[in-house]
Amino acid sequence: MKKLIAIVGPTASGKSGVAKFVVDSLPNIEAISIDSRQVFKGLDIGTGKDKTFFQHLIDIKNPGESISVVEFQKTALKTVKEIYSRNKTPILVGGSNYYMDSIIYKRKFPKVENDKKLSNELNNKTADELFEILQTLDPKRAEYIDVKNKRRLVRALEINMLTSKNTIEKEKVLNKNYRFKTMILGVEVEREKLYKNINKRVEERINEGMVKEVRDLISKKVPKSWLKKLGLEYQIITEYLEAKCTKEEMIQILKYRIHAFARRQLTWLRSNKDIVWIRDKKEALKQVQGFVL
Repeated sequence: MKKLIAIVGPTASGKSGVAKFVVDSLPNIEAISIDSRQVFKGLDIGTGKDKTFFQHLIDIKNPGESISVVEFQKTALKTVKEIYSRNKTPILVGGSNYYMDSIIYKRKFPKVENDKKLSNELNNKTADELFEILQTLDPKRAEYIDVKNKRRLVRALEINMLTSKNTIEKEKVLNKNYRFKTMILGVEVEREKLYKNINKRVEERINEGMVKEVRDLISKKVPKSWLKKLGLEYQIITEYLEAKCTKEEMIQILKYRIHAFARRQLTWLRSNKDIVWIRDKKEALKQVQGFVL
């Protein structure tokens, strides 16, 4: 069976740095970005694209377009097979855990009929309203979802309402069967250090021009509604540019929301007993060498 490596972890844990170290150390490894926002061109600072090493599936969509988990899964699996054809081993890296699991495991997705009336009704609600509904209808899915990512909230509710099943049950992993012979490495960081990393990164990205990045996207006619659906940085900065908060408030909201997002990511990851937790890039390299060599 072909081998596959995945590097997971909460946001700001240093996943990209670990992946870069492994790729730079082992010539027969190619990286694939598993990030639902890094696929979009022009979303560089806010998504933390690391272009110091090559990763597949970065900048493959234009801003304003969409990509479903099913489309992402299909594209990623095609890329995995192309890497195998070059006699190399793919290493998946990213924080979109739902997308990551869809590639690692044999996941069956529900077929949901398009209901424009329901879709319009849901899209007219705020993210907070959608999350409140999801908590009532599907509390298990609500534990893991990005509460400010309107696009994902709408999708989860559509699945629930149109199939009469909860999202976790319908989007199930079939006995957690691997598609490939897989090693999943989780980057472990103490909670206090993780929060410090997040706070530092928010400040750095603001200084690097993250607000200008969002302003430029808006000036290029990228819909504000689309930016807000991305959640976190793009939603909060768009609201700041609409004068809904001060710059200082925006920075504090960003830190608070990303802390909460990291906690939800950890809840998801801690439930997966397949993950081998590592503390640094050297430990990761040792694990990868033992796996592929």
